[in-house]
Amino acid sequence: MNSYEKFHLKEVINASGKMTILGVSKVSEAVLAAQRFGGEHFFEMSELSVQTGAFLANLLKVEDAQIVSSASAGI
Repeated sequence: MNSYEKFHLKEVINASGKMTILGVSKVSEAVLAAQRFGGEHFFEMSELSVQTGAFLANLLKVEDAQIVSSASAGI
């Protein structure tokens, strides 16, 4: 049973682009694969945060970076 059936939801067509109220946007196959990998393996979240921040900082050529779950979390 999927979420539409379980919670009696109606499917909508998003003709507005990225909107939080509609679930923001669909994710790519690469993102789905990364989510699956993360869900099937164990690692320390603090180390993941440090390493992904360092990777992103290097990519952006900045001193430091921190990945957060939403805009408000980053403020």
